[in-house]
This record gives sequence, C-alpha cells and structure tokens, in this order.
Amino acid sequence: MSSPTREAVPGWGWMLGVSTWLVPVFFGPGFAWIGFLIVGAVSQRGAAYVAALASGVLGFTIGVEVWGGFTDIVAAIVHLAGIVVALALNPAWLRTLWERRVAGKDKNRPAVWRRAAEPAAAASARPSRRSRRGSKRASKPAPERETTRVAESVGATSADLLQPREPVEPVDVQTASADEIAELPGMNRSKARRAVRARTKQGGFVSVEQFGEAAGLQPHEIVRLRSAATCSPRPRGERRFGRRVDL
Repeated sequence: MSSPTREAVPGWGWMLGVSTWLVPVFFGPGFAWIGFLIVGAVSQRGAAYVAALASGVLGFTIGVEVWGGFTDIVAAIVHLAGIVVALALNPAWLRTLWERRVAGKDKNRPAVWRRAAEPAAAASARPSRRSRRGSKRASKPAPERETTRVAESVGATSADLLQPREPVEPVDVQTASADEIAELPGMNRSKARRAVRARTKQGGFVSVEQFGEAAGLQPHEIVRLRSAATCSPRPRGERRFGRRVDL
C-alpha cells in the first residue's frame, strides 16, 4: 500500500486565506490594531501585541485630532508604517500556522501510515529485536556464559571470576604474615590481623575457605581468593615423650 504524500509547501489559496488579517491594516490606523491583535493572540508573538497597542493608541489620537493641522500627515505615516510592519510579520505568521497544520496531520495520521511514511534507510538502520538478541548471544561465548552462571550461584559476578591472574607465587595463608595476607584480594589490614589471630587460636587452617570465613570474607570474595592463595597442611602439634612410672 502506498503511503500518502505530504505537502512540502503551502498552496497559494491557503496563504491568501490565512493572510486576511491584513485587511483591517489596509483600512487605516483606526482598524489596524484589530489585525495585529489577532496575530498576537493566535501566534503568541510579542511584536504583534506591541504593534496592536501602538496602532490603537495612534489611531485614537488621530481620531480625536490631537495633532491639529498635522493630523492628515500623521495618519498617512501611521497607515504606511502599519502596512510595512504587517507585511514583515506575515511570513512568520504563515510559517507558524503551516507548522501547526503539518503537526496536526502527522498526529492524526493512522499508525500504519506513519510507519509506511518512514524512510527506508531509517528502518533498515534500526536493528530488529531478534537480531539484537542474537548479537548479544553471539558476543558472549559459551564458556563465559557458564562462568557467569557459576558466579551468580555463589553471589558473585563474572568479573570476579575472570580477574586476570598475575604470574606470582600464591600466598600460603598457613605461614604468611599479616602484611602479606593484607595484599590478597578482598583483604585489608584489619581482616589480615583477624585471620592471624584465628590461625594462632585454632592452630592453623585446613583450607582457603576456612581462612576466608575466619577473615570475614563474603562467598564471592572467597571465590576470588582461590586464585591468589593456598593453604598448606596444618602443622602437627609438638609430640612429647614421657616415662611411665608404676607405683
């Protein structure tokens, strides 16, 4: 179905019809204020209100012959000035009414017509919802989607699990000092001191997870800690030998 054509410029008949407000201006100063007042009220232009006030006041002074012997000269000057101002305001008046008419046509046009009237380039440039969804899936590889699912199950994000590993030796939380522990992901000096106190009290840790819980880390922080820390076997207590004495 072909889309309806839209007029690019107004026709002469339309422009002559909406320019009829000029008629009172051509009649003379006593009627010019009516035309200017119409333009000001419809288009909300301050210049039209000023012209209506000036022409009304001057027309009144001419009617009561305030100018004496110069009344005819003043009337001619005011008449000519009113015509010049009206012709200067008329293009803006025509443009305002035409824009309102075009906007009203676009608003009242059925939705299917408006879609048909859109440029084909704009329609082709806008990707469909299905293509956007497919591009998102294609941009995320299968391993990354699996990593994201695992991270969400422990309350972490994929960024937490995909932190780049630095080529450094993992920190042994069983023997490291508080300063070394404080450099681990998610740790600080306060948590490091807490972990060292727990290690001393418990006689060591059995796993990195136990260390993280003792330090007060969240589950996703413990997940990040696995790539930077290790836990050696807990040291055995000192064996004591004694002599049994039978009494």
